[in-house]
Amino acid sequence: MPFPPGFLFGTANADHQVEAYDPAREDVWDLWERCQGLTPRGRATDFWNRYEEDIAAAARMGCKLFRFSIAWARVETTAGNFDSEALAHYRRLAECVKSHGMQVMVTLHHFVWPVWLERDHGGMIGPEFPDLFARYAARVAEVLGDITDWWITFNEPSQLTFGYIKPWWHNRYYMPPGLPRGTEVEAEAEAVGRLIPNLFRAHARARKAIQALRPAAKVGVNPLVTGFPTWLQMLMDWGACHRGLHEAVFKFTTGGALVSERAEVDLVIGGVTQGDQTRFEFSDPYLRTGKAILVLASHAGSDLAALKEVAVIAVGNQPDGWKRDLPPQARKKLFANYDEARSALEAGKVEAVYGDAFFLLPFELKGRERFRFLATGLSDEHYVVVAPHGHQRLLERVNRAVAAFQGELAGACDVPWISHPEVVAKEVQRPLSLHEVFAGDDTLPESVSGTRGMRRIRRRDRIRIGIRSDAPGVSNACDAEGLELKLARLIAREVLGDETKLEIEELEPSGRLEVLETKTSWLNWAWRFWGTTSLIANVNWWYLGTSGRLPEELCPEEAVGAQDFVGLDYYWGLPTWRLHRFRLLEEAALGRFLRAPVWAKGLFHALQRFRRWFPDQEILIVENGCVPSADGMNRSEYIRAHLAQVERALKKGVPVKSYTYWSITSNREWGHPFDPNTDFGLYFVDLDRDENLHRRETPEVALLRDYIGKANTE
Repeated sequence: MPFPPGFLFGTANADHQVEAYDPAREDVWDLWERCQGLTPRGRATDFWNRYEEDIAAAARMGCKLFRFSIAWARVETTAGNFDSEALAHYRRLAECVKSHGMQVMVTLHHFVWPVWLERDHGGMIGPEFPDLFARYAARVAEVLGDITDWWITFNEPSQLTFGYIKPWWHNRYYMPPGLPRGTEVEAEAEAVGRLIPNLFRAHARARKAIQALRPAAKVGVNPLVTGFPTWLQMLMDWGACHRGLHEAVFKFTTGGALVSERAEVDLVIGGVTQGDQTRFEFSDPYLRTGKAILVLASHAGSDLAALKEVAVIAVGNQPDGWKRDLPPQARKKLFANYDEARSALEAGKVEAVYGDAFFLLPFELKGRERFRFLATGLSDEHYVVVAPHGHQRLLERVNRAVAAFQGELAGACDVPWISHPEVVAKEVQRPLSLHEVFAGDDTLPESVSGTRGMRRIRRRDRIRIGIRSDAPGVSNACDAEGLELKLARLIAREVLGDETKLEIEELEPSGRLEVLETKTSWLNWAWRFWGTTSLIANVNWWYLGTSGRLPEELCPEEAVGAQDFVGLDYYWGLPTWRLHRFRLLEEAALGRFLRAPVWAKGLFHALQRFRRWFPDQEILIVENGCVPSADGMNRSEYIRAHLAQVERALKKGVPVKSYTYWSITSNREWGHPFDPNTDFGLYFVDLDRDENLHRRETPEVALLRDYIGKANTE
């Protein structure tokens, strides 16, 4: 195998994803997860206390590099006040890496920063940020500089733009801090126009500060590189270099859909979770619930593992859930809706029913005392109202109705579940930005696009809303109007001023979204593709800047050439013949990595491209990894395919220095629920169920151990 002497195989993790939450040292992602209703990190993997275990595991695989990140919020608790014990902890961690014969790679900013920085200094777009970051870097370098081999200033700086850009097909920002409600694209462009040069300045000044203490220090970044075809990537990069900033952000990313799609109904309120959102626009959440298991009240025992036959509903995200939550030996019997499943339970045909707690045992169900929950809280999900693309004005009115709906929700949930003291339907109101959290309020948009759909509804003088057939108020099993029908009436009142101007379309759960599909969706697909591929977040702007290709308004002169190696992260890609499936890249962006598109050759093309741009610098693959399977390829096949492309690049003379697998263990993936969709770990840790957080070796540990052993003996 053609791996040169000194080639570094490694693995990695990041502070927020593996260190336990500390309420006294919150970072912005802790705040974001809480205010957005996302999954908090909790104990994570307890790496703060168990780092020796994970570092030793990496060394046993034959790794020669271990990457970890510094929690800025732990190290600098308030502006200018550094915690010497936290710094000493990271010193001990680095020494542990060294003691196992591995090189140390330290990341200073892995998507998180202190709350005080955002609240009091404007965060990363504030004028003080470059110097505040450089001061922090210098203090860390004072403690770790003599034993750190590689420095990463910013992890995936390209992704940080999504805290300031909200494409029209998203109803929320992907990451903090977000911008106030009603922010127009011009303001987004202005924010990105401050962010990008600030990141360049902060990197350059941090590098200068580190090298003032350690002149030989190697400092760089690791942008996320998506595998687009070479011709398309060249067009995207050319556009970033030859457009003004406003065009680089691209107005159509926030300007709304190209056409207002006309569907069989205007809206669907059908127990749709945010996880279902791929082809449509959706509202703010109106209800928060989770997966549960329902049994008869007479059912003896509380052991889930004893279940032999369970009814499940073949719709939405249920299959992923039952694979996670039900014992593997239990037979799963499919039903079209909850009414049929409960009838089967009463008839003794199944022992239990698995599904969403809200629909399993609604408050309006006749004779609900016949049932009880065996388990609740198996997941945390938010229901949304769904519309075809091009109906932003309508969804603005829907969101007003959702806000008013909270009164109905509070009243309906003012009693506990019959057999469980916890109310599963919880508060769902969420701020759009950290600005709203700090200020206590936010501004509503003065105007939004998408008025054509509203005009059609007003001409018709009726709003058509689809509700699933087993929802209370539609289902014959319930004797009263349910929450979803009440929300529909509130929407009719908000849109038309009269809650009686409402047409209800009864939908089978499995086909509840089909009524939203339209013949004009391909036009919005093309518009969205253009927006996705042209968005500045998806171009190689970091290396376009450091190589001197970007306009100075984006990359100041001090950052040109300010790097000692070329780092990159590579996960997913699409060749030309699969570009029509670009939505799969959005699936990955939203944390649904089981559907992410795999294209290993894209890594080779990226390595070749950066070799041309920086012929005298080493290239480090800082992250590459996979969930248990993606795009029909299991993790072992994924690793082999990408390592084959590394070998291919080495044979072509590309100076690849390292390959680092992400990640050493399972971890908390940025607010997403922990399930196979988000588990990249070589060592599996059941973050939600195993109090001991036991590390379990996956087959890929042996694969990498053997691969590294053979590479080192060639």
